Amino acid sequence: MEYKFTLRDNNQKAYNQFTWFLFFLHIVAAAVFALKTADDKVRMSIYVLLGFYVILSVVYYIYRKHMKALETFSLILALLYAHFWFQHVGVIALIIFAMIYIIVTMVKGRSTTVFFSYEGIQLTRVFKTVIFPWAEVANALLKDNLLTIDFKSNKIIQVEIIEGARIIDESEFNLFCKEHINRSPLI
Repeated sequence: MEYKFTLRDNNQKAYNQFTWFLFFLHIVAAAVFALKTADDKVRMSIYVLLGFYVILSVVYYIYRKHMKALETFSLILALLYAHFWFQHVGVIALIIFAMIYIIVTMVKGRSTTVFFSYEGIQLTRVFKTVIFPWAEVANALLKDNLLTIDFKSNKIIQVEIIEGARIIDESEFNLFCKEHINRSPLI
């Protein structure tokens, strides 16, 4: 038997704050461009862009409780940012911005999972996967959607799992872990 859990992601708040940081960075960049330029056409286009930013902020504030509001808001802003960087700075700035946005979006979409098998415990994070053999584990316990893994090296992992994927019998899972821990050779 094998068990796989998706862990509650506590990094979403940091990703959202980074999105807001990008938003305010672009407002400042657009304002600086508007103040520094002597061309009236460029200045007017930047004022229109700033107006779009304000309108989008108001619309987001109204719809922020909806499920996909931040993702939609981020995508629309990314398109506006891309246009801004391409028009006023150049292709290199657009490529740099696009790479940053794509990386943050990819990282934001990934979740951390833990997989319990006969070989050990596999913890898959955003950037790397770590495998812990049962011989390194002192105890593993699931209680009320809180997973605790205690290692013989005095390291402990305690995380909340996401409900809804499937109902796991906690006592069966705890028995599975206990059997594998007792079966593994001592270090």
